[in-house]
Amino acid sequence: MPSFPTPRLAGACLIAALAMPVGAAPLDLPAQPLDQAVTELARQTGLTIGGDAGLLRGHRAPALNGDYAPLDALRLLLAGTDVSFRVTGDDSVILEQGNTLEAVEVNGEAERAGLAPVYGYVARQSITATKSNVALKETPQSVSVVTREQMENQNAQTLDQALAYTPGVQSLTGGANSTTSDGLQIRGFNVTGASPFYLNGAKLARNTFSSTVEPYGMERIELLRGPASILYGAAAPGGVVNMVSKLPTRQPLREIRFQGGSHDRRQLAADVSGPLTDDGTLAYRLTGLTRDSDAMVDHVPDDRDFLQGALAWQPTDATRLTVFAAYQKNDTTYVYGLPAAGTVQPNPNGRIDRDRFTGEPGFNEFVSESYTLGYLLNHRVSDNWTFRQNALYFTADADYADIFVGGYAADQRTVTRGAYARQDDNHSWSLDNQLEGVFDLGRVRHTVLFGVDYNEQSFAREQYSGTVAPLDLYAPVYGSPVVLGATPATSYKTDNQQLGFYAQDHIKVDDRWVILLGGRYDRFDNDQRNRLTGDRATTYDDSTFTGRAGLVYLFDNGWAPYLSYSQSFEPVESSTGINYDPTEGEQYEAGLRYAPDNRNLSVTLSVYDLTQQNVLTTDPTGGPQIQEGEVRSRGAELEARAEFDNGLSLIAGYAYTNAEVTKSNNGNQGNEPGAVPEHSASLWADYRFGGALSNLNVGAGARYIGSTYDLGNTVRVPDYTVYDALVGYWLNDWRLALNVENLTDEDYATCTYLCFYGQERTYTATVTYRW
Repeated sequence: MPSFPTPRLAGACLIAALAMPVGAAPLDLPAQPLDQAVTELARQTGLTIGGDAGLLRGHRAPALNGDYAPLDALRLLLAGTDVSFRVTGDDSVILEQGNTLEAVEVNGEAERAGLAPVYGYVARQSITATKSNVALKETPQSVSVVTREQMENQNAQTLDQALAYTPGVQSLTGGANSTTSDGLQIRGFNVTGASPFYLNGAKLARNTFSSTVEPYGMERIELLRGPASILYGAAAPGGVVNMVSKLPTRQPLREIRFQGGSHDRRQLAADVSGPLTDDGTLAYRLTGLTRDSDAMVDHVPDDRDFLQGALAWQPTDATRLTVFAAYQKNDTTYVYGLPAAGTVQPNPNGRIDRDRFTGEPGFNEFVSESYTLGYLLNHRVSDNWTFRQNALYFTADADYADIFVGGYAADQRTVTRGAYARQDDNHSWSLDNQLEGVFDLGRVRHTVLFGVDYNEQSFAREQYSGTVAPLDLYAPVYGSPVVLGATPATSYKTDNQQLGFYAQDHIKVDDRWVILLGGRYDRFDNDQRNRLTGDRATTYDDSTFTGRAGLVYLFDNGWAPYLSYSQSFEPVESSTGINYDPTEGEQYEAGLRYAPDNRNLSVTLSVYDLTQQNVLTTDPTGGPQIQEGEVRSRGAELEARAEFDNGLSLIAGYAYTNAEVTKSNNGNQGNEPGAVPEHSASLWADYRFGGALSNLNVGAGARYIGSTYDLGNTVRVPDYTVYDALVGYWLNDWRLALNVENLTDEDYATCTYLCFYGQERTYTATVTYRW
């Protein structure tokens, strides 16, 4: 459904009485006035299009040449206008005024690159799972797509919030540290340290605290669950996250918005885009945001400056080059956490306040600056072959000073503290070359992909340790001096390189059977030096092979059962100089999708058995650590996304995760990973009214997180449910919205090495103007 509801339109025109084709069909539409193009689309496809033809006047439509599903073709024709549509039946849609559909390239290449916007909540395709233009229901692995509209309606301000309604994903700190890092766990595995993030398909190699994701700059966020090394090289077994940034549009797009709310939040953002030339061969986009805000915890700011630009050049129908860049500065403070006694466990002194600050005002700080520069090159070599090249450079500097807490004194209210100041420098770049071929051999269609990618990362850290007086958590008195050492306590530099060769074949037989086969060879090396002594602390180089195989059967009614097997690897760093083998991830997955072509509906049920081997554990003989550890996660996930004709849209999810340490010499065999619930569920619904209230939409959501353990499995954290709400109203070119996070002000926490309170009840008012 459109983001901004508008009055329903009366009258019908542009009628075609034939049934809507189920799949893609060849189209030949020249560039022409939009009303003529839509009428011709209805004639060529048999799609019944209702609504007021006057909405289309004054707009030009780009040419469409190639195979397109009818709804995809209509989306492309309407892109960049103030006209959207709603599916009203198996063979019909109705045009409506309201949400501007961002323009995308219409020669099929943007679709193949997986960069096209997703309208509403239901995505049909994802580039992340296969790096090819393959429908989600033809993918034998679980994938979730968080759309721009979902981020807008749920007021996602962090990556945690953007993925909050995605099953199988947990925040490591319950959102408390989302201002300094994007800590995630997927299917029970901590993926944060493995750099699981990709931007427009290119690896965003960064340290945990180098930078955070700004959702306002993203068009969509895609999550591929399970081992993904076949396409992405080194990765944690839980999965990877690919973010698609906002890219240039051929038709003008203008938006400015102001937000204010809890914690003295003031935020101004703007998003403008359009052509720079009359023929549309050159287009731009500029997106920016500035924020001045406090946070839930006292003495913690949440300030940010963000600027993102992109320039797209399409000299011919066969070639497109998009260059993009971004700058981001965060000024905040790391929230170190609190003891379990007084947060999730009893304390004779009562419960510690949620806004308790454990550092020292004037000392604690976290300032990071990051720069991103990349390009997307797409060239159609022939009718069957396309070459793509994605490049990304990332650099970030982070300066932060923090105070951490230790154990309680005998009074159970005063904690010991220590201090440190740290400077991190992160530089990385990656290059991914892809050659894709699509061709038919009899009854079999092949989509083959050959790729070579390379990435390297340099990370340096210098840290000073210090002392500071204890603090009473129940009656804090600040002002204690912090004494740092005169020389660094640690200083090191790490360099990583990885070169990979991969091949994949997506085989479709009789439009029924889909077979996915792929393999990859990687060569990687690591060098870490102690900059205080000049010694080489660790060095290793190794190689490995990973693969994936999957099978899907496509029914006419939209059902698609699938089976898959996939592998992953992750290099193991050692402080003892031992050249360890990489850890190995292995997953068996079975699933069932339901995604009928004539409905905005997608349901995925998956079950999996995921194991990570070669995990480091204690050597019983007293020597260095050995690779005999193993962690296993078994579970089931259900995700449903739907948009109904009556104005109701739903996102529902459930995850059962049975994760445990299955082999270990450390005494933790049988333990569960920290902060991973066995049961979690979520439901989001929003409703657009009709009639006299057609400018109004409301939304509500619930997120249930089952009980969890901390990292040592000594603290049991109770389950909780958080409720969210939305009220929005569209008035001509203005939209007014109010979002409430944690509507009932649920007092909850997440525990890992310490305990972190979740966000208290938070109000955000948004005023948006589009023209």
